[in-house]
Amino acid sequence: MTPGILEFWLELTLLAVLACLLVYGIFDTRFELARRKGADAVVLLRRNARRLWVLIAGTTVILLGIMISPLPGPGLSVLGPLGLAILASEFVWARRLALQIKERSGPLREATQRVADATPRWAVIPVCVAYWSATVPLEIWTPVPSVVLWPAASILFTPVFLWSYLVLKAARV
Repeated sequence: MTPGILEFWLELTLLAVLACLLVYGIFDTRFELARRKGADAVVLLRRNARRLWVLIAGTTVILLGIMISPLPGPGLSVLGPLGLAILASEFVWARRLALQIKERSGPLREATQRVADATPRWAVIPVCVAYWSATVPLEIWTPVPSVVLWPAASILFTPVFLWSYLVLKAARV
C-alpha cells in the first residue's frame, strides 16, 4: 500500500470517528431535551453546544499541528499542548491526560526551570533562531527526508519551547 493511500484511509477513519461523535452528541442532546422542560432544557442545550465547539476547536488545533509538522517550525510541539488545553477546558478525559503529562514531565520541567532561572531574557530569541537554523543544514546536506526531519526537530524543540516560555514568564513577574 502506498503512503498516499494509507494517509487517505487514516484521515477518512479519523473523520468518520469525529462524525460519529458529533452525531452521538446531537442525538444524546435531543433525547435529554425531550426529557427536560423549560430552563433546564435551555441550560443543557447551551452546555452541549459549548462542548461541541470546544471539541471542534481543540481537535482542529491538534490536527493542524499534525498537518504542519512536516513543515519547518515547531508545529505539533506548540499546537498539540494548545489543543489539549482547549479540550481540557471542557472534557475530563483531556484534563486527566494533561495532568498525567504534567506529572510525568516533572523532572524535565524542574531541570528546565533551573536553566531558565539562570538565563537572561534576551537569550530566548537567539537560542530559538539558532535551533531552527541548525536544522536547515541537516535538511540540505543529509539524506534524511523532510517528512522525518521536521517532525523530529519539532518534538526535540519541546524542551526549548518550555525553557523559552519559563524565561519569558519569569521576566514578566
